[in-house]
Amino acid sequence: MGALDASHKKETLNSNAYSSPSDVEKSSPHLPTTPDLTPLNIEVTYPEGGRDAWMVVLGAWCGLTSSLGIYNTSGVFEVVISKVILPEASSSTLGWIFSVYAFVNWVCGVQIGPTFDAMGPRALMIAGTVCTLIGIFTLSVSTEYHHIFLSFSIMTGIGSSLLLTPSMGCVAHWFMERRGLASGIAFIGGGFGGVLFPLMIQSLLPQVGWGWSIRILGFVLFVLCAISVAFCRSRIPPRKGAETTWRDTLPDYKIFLDGTGAMSLTTTGVLLTDLAYFIPITYIPRYYIDRQHLPDEDALAGSSAFAYQLLAILNAASCVGRYVAGDMADRFGRYNTMIVSLFFCTVSVLGFWLPDILAPNLDSYALLVSSVKLRNMDDITQVVSQ
Repeated sequence: MGALDASHKKETLNSNAYSSPSDVEKSSPHLPTTPDLTPLNIEVTYPEGGRDAWMVVLGAWCGLTSSLGIYNTSGVFEVVISKVILPEASSSTLGWIFSVYAFVNWVCGVQIGPTFDAMGPRALMIAGTVCTLIGIFTLSVSTEYHHIFLSFSIMTGIGSSLLLTPSMGCVAHWFMERRGLASGIAFIGGGFGGVLFPLMIQSLLPQVGWGWSIRILGFVLFVLCAISVAFCRSRIPPRKGAETTWRDTLPDYKIFLDGTGAMSLTTTGVLLTDLAYFIPITYIPRYYIDRQHLPDEDALAGSSAFAYQLLAILNAASCVGRYVAGDMADRFGRYNTMIVSLFFCTVSVLGFWLPDILAPNLDSYALLVSSVKLRNMDDITQVVSQ
């Protein structure tokens, strides 16, 4: 390893790869051909920068714009579906559309993560692109509940997960000391998509209607996904090298049996944080429309514009938080950063909830905007992933 660039950071991994019989024979012809079951120590370096590394960050940025951008635009979909497409459906019935989408988006990562470790990101991201585009374009022509459920909750949810997990993972292959910063920059894509997509749909809805608004969104996603597939790549070889089989793509529950429970508790905490984050993302626009007592037929009109802008404000503020959280994690620690972030999340939720209890007739844009802006450090999954 002495020939490698000294500026590269190094990490020694205990590989699960075992020496093949041919390797044993080469090392000592007097040994039997039985495989050596001693794990190999593989020293892995991290460039910490350079053209290739930052191109991977760009690809991850586009992938996260395509996946988390849709996730962060769920509030727009909820308003149009509940007010225009399915106005007779109950809130609890419509809630299944978005809760299942969030569940599928995250639970598929249980299988996608090990597959990424064994195969790399390319095939997964191509599959994610296909699923996302099929889901979005079929959503544009959906008029029934089960159509929307299958196209958005299932197909788009699977596609988003196939894009999300490899986008997060491939950045970690190129950075160690600066991983929080690089991941934070990549995660800005999710916030950027959450700004671009709501404002784009808001401007298109009165002109071309729901169907073509979603189709135009699909074409934008196609470009972003193409860039992501082109630039996202891994560089740390599979732990079993050429001996990797399909069995290595299966989830390994043993990662939770570390003797301390830290992995289990952290995973549970991140899951609950993401689910709590999804609720205001989904219902902020409808909250504003209902609070202003706007009729359902105005959901696509200019009088509802501020509802979509609130979602854009939230996501714009989160772009700052994603960058700051990543940099703070490198400097002050991952869990310390999460504690601070969750504190601001709690304050922002109380900013929405308490006024409805203490002053239900209060009509203040400033209150809504200030509560939204406090959510500027809420998505720090990339910090814990280190």
